[in-house]
Amino acid sequence: MDHAQATIAHVVCTYPPYRGGMGNVAFDYVERLRARGYNVHVFTIRGQEVTDDPRHIHRIPPILQIGNAGVLPSLFHRLAGFDLVHLHYPFFGGAEPVIVRKAMRPDQGLVMTYHMDAAADGMKGAIFSAHRRLLFPWLVNRVDRILVSSFDYAKYSALAELDVDDRLEEHPFGVDLERFHPGDELELRERHQIPHKTPILLFVGGLDAAHAFKGLPPLFDALEGLLAYDWQVVIVGDGALKETYRVQAAQKGLDSRVTFAGNVSHEDLPRYYRLADFHLLPSTKRAEAFGLVALEAAASGIPSIASNLPGVRTLVQDGNTGLLVPPGDVEELKKAILLFIEQVDLRERLGLSARTNAEQKYAWPPLIDSLEATYDSVLNQQSKRHY
Repeated sequence: MDHAQATIAHVVCTYPPYRGGMGNVAFDYVERLRARGYNVHVFTIRGQEVTDDPRHIHRIPPILQIGNAGVLPSLFHRLAGFDLVHLHYPFFGGAEPVIVRKAMRPDQGLVMTYHMDAAADGMKGAIFSAHRRLLFPWLVNRVDRILVSSFDYAKYSALAELDVDDRLEEHPFGVDLERFHPGDELELRERHQIPHKTPILLFVGGLDAAHAFKGLPPLFDALEGLLAYDWQVVIVGDGALKETYRVQAAQKGLDSRVTFAGNVSHEDLPRYYRLADFHLLPSTKRAEAFGLVALEAAASGIPSIASNLPGVRTLVQDGNTGLLVPPGDVEELKKAILLFIEQVDLRERLGLSARTNAEQKYAWPPLIDSLEATYDSVLNQQSKRHY
């Protein structure tokens, strides 16, 4: 089969315009594959109303929805006729019909990107752990390839408990090096009324319950101890917890030092990275498996201070492209921020190094070449199995 003639379905729980790393990765894969002539379709949950979707995006109303999970039994029939299905996991309620389909139609290729371990508390957490015990091994046994953003993350994830033999492949996510590039944003600095010499610290992330692990409370605790120094934090992102975070910042005396910029447009996001002197990724849980925002920061020529988490530390290299601190350690986070506030030459040197690292390892074209090679290998394997 000519691979470009193959029909491919990407199945993912979120998709732009929703802001989230998993949907953004799926979007990049889909758009870049389509630009190379592939016939690719997207199947996702119908959440917020989107009116101007192109015909290759299918938003399905769920029978039941909890957060970003949704039960979509109709996927079983909707995926008929595709040569290969690419499942983005976790997707509770979406993964199951995909696997049932694979069990009944083994000649359909199935690739899974394992984005992260799903983490939650309470009832949701109980459902996740039951799923991991009962359904996850059954799911993993049936996929043809398992893609991970880093072997480091895979080693510490739920995958480590299972036999994934030679089906596990490392596929880092990429960054658009033309969209995100170094530079100054004096107009944006003036718009937010931040004095010329004041260092700007940037946080980019969803401010909703699904992204509660992003670590704003420990960040506020760390910043409370740095009020004697000159700095301003800009928080890009929105969500139901925004007011809670605003109150927390005010209680720590940070209200004049923290700018909540809200959701910024696709066009403006790269400008916010260029506005900043360094980037913060203080995530507290292993649900942070890669850190696309740290990659966008690196491409923009600024270093990150990030939590020392599996996967994240392959991207943010301590002392080379940024600084790593133990997750949730307020004192170490404070020390790292102070170091970057005071050592301008250090943060600039690490920022240059971060950009070079992004150019060498995370440019999209070679990464899409690798994805194509994986698809080819699965499709060839399927056609042998078929005949």
